[in-house]
Amino acid sequence: MLIASSGGHIYEMFCLRGFWEDKDRFWVTFPTADAKYLLQDEQEVYWAAYPTVRNLPNLLRNLWLAQKLLRKHRPDMILTTGSGVAAPFIWLARLYGIPSVFVESITRITEISLTARISKPFATKLLVQWPELVGQYRGTEYHGRIV
Repeated sequence: MLIASSGGHIYEMFCLRGFWEDKDRFWVTFPTADAKYLLQDEQEVYWAAYPTVRNLPNLLRNLWLAQKLLRKHRPDMILTTGSGVAAPFIWLARLYGIPSVFVESITRITEISLTARISKPFATKLLVQWPELVGQYRGTEYHGRIV
């Protein structure tokens, strides 16, 4: 399962294409023009509710979507580049025993995002793209930049 908000987050997911392009996959993102264009050749795409920033109704909609998709597909893993849409999927993945990897945005140089902070206790791995963040946030890993 690949989860990425539109814009820079989906761009970062495409920077990881070498990892996921030969695997069975499905996507969760927002129904924006850029996402629809980038994913036009993908077999299975699910559209999440947005905006997600401080929007409780959309959080609940996405929590429901996460529960439905995780039960239906039982993915081997979740890979996400954020942002807010990823949190409910990461939370429920932990309950279902599904490994999840959260790749923090390269734009997060001095601190991790709110989504990373609320997902960190549930994610299998939280990867950052700046080595300075590893010393600042216990349990994060740095393996280089993807952009």
